[in-house]
Amino acid sequence: MIGQAKTIPEAFLERVKATPSAVAYRDAGSGGFQDYNWSDIAQRVARRRAAFAEAGLKPGDRVAIFLPNGIEWVVTDLAAMAQGLVTVPLYGRDSPANICHVMRDSGATLCLTDEFERWADLGTETHSLPDLRNVWLLSGEDGQDDTRVSAYTENNIAESSEPLPSDGDQLATIIYTSGTTGPPKGVMLSHGALLWNARAVGQVNQIFEDDVFLSILPLAHGFERSLGWLCPMLNGSTVAYGRSIEVLAEDLRSQRPTILLAVPRLFEKAHHKAVERAQSSLIGGFLMKQTERTGWRRFQTTLDPSLSSNLLDRFFWSLIGARVAARIRDAFGGRLRMVISGGAPLSAQTFRFMAAMEVPLIEGYGLTEAGPAATGSTFEDRRLESVGKALPGAEVRTGPKQELLIRSPGLMMGYWGNPSASAKAIDEDGWLHTGDAAEIENGWVRIKGRIKDILVLSTGENVNPMPIESAIQSDPLIQQACVLGDGKPWCSAVVVIDTERFEKWAENQIPGVKDFNDAHLRKSLRNRLLEKMDNIPPFARINAVHVEVEPWTLESGLLTPTLKAKRPKVAQRFRNELNALYD
Repeated sequence: MIGQAKTIPEAFLERVKATPSAVAYRDAGSGGFQDYNWSDIAQRVARRRAAFAEAGLKPGDRVAIFLPNGIEWVVTDLAAMAQGLVTVPLYGRDSPANICHVMRDSGATLCLTDEFERWADLGTETHSLPDLRNVWLLSGEDGQDDTRVSAYTENNIAESSEPLPSDGDQLATIIYTSGTTGPPKGVMLSHGALLWNARAVGQVNQIFEDDVFLSILPLAHGFERSLGWLCPMLNGSTVAYGRSIEVLAEDLRSQRPTILLAVPRLFEKAHHKAVERAQSSLIGGFLMKQTERTGWRRFQTTLDPSLSSNLLDRFFWSLIGARVAARIRDAFGGRLRMVISGGAPLSAQTFRFMAAMEVPLIEGYGLTEAGPAATGSTFEDRRLESVGKALPGAEVRTGPKQELLIRSPGLMMGYWGNPSASAKAIDEDGWLHTGDAAEIENGWVRIKGRIKDILVLSTGENVNPMPIESAIQSDPLIQQACVLGDGKPWCSAVVVIDTERFEKWAENQIPGVKDFNDAHLRKSLRNRLLEKMDNIPPFARINAVHVEVEPWTLESGLLTPTLKAKRPKVAQRFRNELNALYD
């Protein structure tokens, strides 16, 4: 691991010197995936850095990155930071209002994007960006009617005479939070904070030069930026940039990654698909269930040496179970040695399934303000419904209302242009107030949910909606879910269904039914979902459900860029339907 550098550009230069001809990135083009070694990337970074200098950008100026995942994103990030600039990543699928808010709030003077169409899709929102002077199109297109937009050009051979930044406390990037209840806030992260975070993660789970990451999450998110980009760079691993979720299965087969970072929904869908395929026959369904039961018992013996697998389990596993589990792992490329789930809680059902199939899935916890990782676990030492222990060098404890507090070298410098919010987030003793309720037992951290999301029923009971939503979404009929009930006598849920699966199920319940919100059908659905809630206290279980067929999107305003439901927005959008449930 590159361990001496104080800034990210210095770490990059050390990596180039250490393994110049090793494959750094694989990017998908018209002819398939193409390899780029560290020397290739260094030349591109030097040319782009020179272009920034020629444009008159000064250290501290903000540069917005409005690009899809790939080497152009990485080159822009590295070149800007090497020039002492501050990068501001933008989510490609975010709403125009949010994207322009980020550029306006950060005072970005330059934005890089790939093609004019992406910029034009922002519409009139771009008219209110007083600090933005230039937009560079990497495709080489003409900017058409917008005078700020021009084709990006660079010299074939260019070197910047400016020295690399050497102060680890210098601001490296401003990453804007999702903003579930208000406008996004800019989290300021230093070079030192990001490097500490990536190195600490590497201490918990070692990363090697022959590892291959498959990158499928947006680089604008701190999770992918730190664990999926900076960690591989420090350790000399290769990163292959996936083309899209639609062809993920093909990319897994062709790239055969050893490390994969993803959000829980990906694993939940893989779980549903595997079970559904097995249940197409009676024998297949039986073997899958038996493999899961046996595999889970085997997994528990790895955590508790006092337990021992029985003879029948060993016989079944050697004869059938190992083959069933291998097919599940083959769907992920067949070479995975570490899978990290983050961004949201993983359902207990999916954790058990993946552990039973010997998929090396681990969970961690973090938030952008922590740089982002704060806790982690290992494949050899993990717990159901726990996000692991504090990273080496970090501290965790709980405060009032069981709020999780974090203190580490990876914490943010504060919120950009918002000192009052910064003071509320990090107290005088250096503890970051996460806003998440947690339990800590023997160092193991269990997240109970966002404090602000806790529903207070009219009965006085407090309900954490997060595990309920995870349980609901573990059902293959459900694509998205939002649990509500603040001030009400019981909880309800708005769910978005998988229409094809739901239609088949509904026909079996009430032949000929056309209304998915038929009272009897909704009652049957509620009863089905209640079967997933054995671990939920009775007072917190849903008592009614409203069905939607149109998926929630960023454009609809119901999701954050990290695909979390905006609870207040959902409650407002479906207030009439919810009122009818309670009436």
